Amino acid sequence: LEIRPVDAAKGGPQRFQFDHAFGAAASQEDVFVEVSQLTQSALDGHNVAIFAYGQTGSGKTFTMEGPGGDPGVTPRAVERLFAHAAELSALGSSFEFEVSCLEVYNEEVRDLLAPPPKGGEPAKLKLQDLAGVVCVQGLKSTRVATAEEVAPLLAAAQRVRSTASTKMNDRSSRSHYVFRMRIRRREGEGGECRESELYLVDLAGSERVKESGVSGEQMVEARAINKSLSSLGDVVAALASGAKHVPFRNSKLTHLMQNALSGSSKTLMFVNISPLAKHYNESVSSLRFAQKVNGCLSSNKRGLPGK
Repeated sequence: LEIRPVDAAKGGPQRFQFDHAFGAAASQEDVFVEVSQLTQSALDGHNVAIFAYGQTGSGKTFTMEGPGGDPGVTPRAVERLFAHAAELSALGSSFEFEVSCLEVYNEEVRDLLAPPPKGGEPAKLKLQDLAGVVCVQGLKSTRVATAEEVAPLLAAAQRVRSTASTKMNDRSSRSHYVFRMRIRRREGEGGECRESELYLVDLAGSERVKESGVSGEQMVEARAINKSLSSLGDVVAALASGAKHVPFRNSKLTHLMQNALSGSSKTLMFVNISPLAKHYNESVSSLRFAQKVNGCLSSNKRGLPGK
């Protein structure tokens, strides 16, 4: 992938290499085809995480959720999982599925599916480490059996997710949104039971405060967003270097995602960039982050394409 400033006086082209790059003409189906096999790995007992990263307004929510008539990765992944589970059930496997939707807003973990308390905001949750596994205390999990049962849960979560209008995006996501599906698979009657989790994460957009024009409460939100994204970069760097200590606890986002970023997990990241010349510097910054993520090597294979 090559990117160059409109004004040649500001420098020459910069080149980046990723597993895949999607052009402006790529459809939602084209994007999902690239990740469909990874999502199905969750049925085989692997924890799987797919992130969408990029500056605010670059299309992350469109990629992950999509509009009603043109669904993104999350609804397509759910539909594909149930279809594949039906095929495996015909061969003797049985499955149980539970869905949760959360957001990390200003370093608070919120349940987007639980009835809100009297204050009107989503319920706030605490993270707890139990035998090396991060659990979310009090998180509402809904048992589902079909993709049709998941659709209204996704819609309900999106209605209460924290958003605000900025100069860069009239509906800017002010939180990291996490869709989690817990899967239990059993082979035959009384057979082995395997548990795994699929995380589909629409990260809040990185932003330069000067360009987004935020102040007051939105300034606090922007700082929390940028801090947590920086913490995600630190975790990636620690994993890439094989460090003995990985700073998962430096932010609620990375602590929440610890299960999906360690062990036998499989992780993929989309990086969305804006085609506008005025966003060149932010696009280069996003691509540099993506390149660092793409170099993350561990005992697990991680595919990390740029978009």
